[in-house]
Amino acid sequence: MKLSIQSQNLVNDLGFEAAYRVIKEAGFEGIDWNLNTAWKFKEVTSAEELKDLCIFEKPLPEIMAHYEEELSYIRKNGLEISQAHAPFSSYAPYREDILDYAISIYQQMIRFCSAVGCKHLIIHGVCMTDAEPDMTMERYEALNMKLYGSLIPTLLEVGNVTVCLENLFASPRRLGHDYWEAAGSNSYEAAAWVDRLNAQAGKKCFGFCLDTGHLNLLRKSFRTYVPVLGDRIVALHIHDNDQKNDAHFMPYVGSIYWSDFLTELKRVGYAGDLSFETYAQYTEKRIPKALIPDFVALVGKIGNYFREELQK
Repeated sequence: MKLSIQSQNLVNDLGFEAAYRVIKEAGFEGIDWNLNTAWKFKEVTSAEELKDLCIFEKPLPEIMAHYEEELSYIRKNGLEISQAHAPFSSYAPYREDILDYAISIYQQMIRFCSAVGCKHLIIHGVCMTDAEPDMTMERYEALNMKLYGSLIPTLLEVGNVTVCLENLFASPRRLGHDYWEAAGSNSYEAAAWVDRLNAQAGKKCFGFCLDTGHLNLLRKSFRTYVPVLGDRIVALHIHDNDQKNDAHFMPYVGSIYWSDFLTELKRVGYAGDLSFETYAQYTEKRIPKALIPDFVALVGKIGNYFREELQK
């Protein structure tokens, strides 16, 4: 069980060399690589042609060259790539062509993850929103099965990468800061999808990434959610909020009951990495640059406490 933290904001504020040194000095052993920055979704939805919008359209050697410098600093600091976050969203209302484009990007991203030793790739599912009010449950499920099912040949090809579904939320445009359930937020649906996809693949190619902040936004309890997913949970996005905004703060500054989180993970035998998605806590937009290492170090101490509690 290793400690991992997202690269987002740290790399933007400090640069490759300093960011990965700060992560290492804070006691982290791995990173959650923010490959989701590989495209800007507004550019995808507004493009006349779905082409030349993302580095992952390129052959693998070109992708490796693109990330070579950053990867060198990751390796220099002895950090593993525990997991990576794929670009999102995978779909826009009434735009199945965007889903097809996203699938092609994710297929190449799986090959890249395999090449750099990243074991888990988190890919957001297709969500129902009020922007496509006539979407039926049948279409919603079919789009998600197309998304994830289309990745099976590539997953079988590489053999060492797991694609993780995640519990998401939707923000209805007409309701301001209220939140709706979205793909993965229903624990029984999420468990059924993971099992169905693994059965289709003939082996365990899919797992689940539990996002603590998203669960809290929807007022869902670890006590009722985690047991249903059980050992399907192979990755985590650990962060806190006040149930009003997807704040991405460190644990204990929001309203999450972290004792329940630890109790339920221990109960299902979770032994994966502890990955923190707390990038909004230590950005230069919120705190002085000189204090960023101290905040990252505090997240590291929280991670060590979590690990000790889970390993008792």
